[in-house]
Amino acid sequence: MGRPEEPLDRDGSPLREFAFWLRDLRRRSGLTYERLASRAHYAISTVQEAAGGRRLPTLRVTLAYVAACGGDQT
Repeated sequence: MGRPEEPLDRDGSPLREFAFWLRDLRRRSGLTYERLASRAHYAISTVQEAAGGRRLPTLRVTLAYVAACGGDQT
């Protein structure tokens, strides 16, 4: 089992809200970061960083993350 996810303070910034949305999508999908990474074909660290709230993930990573979680890519 990996490290617990660091809490994400919602400060209303677009970056933090996007990260919060990604985290929520993953939680609702029931996937662990390990399984998400496998489905998205990215490293665990990449998908964790995407939802970290420190910087925006690339479009490719975002689309793969959303697809792996069964989210709507449109």
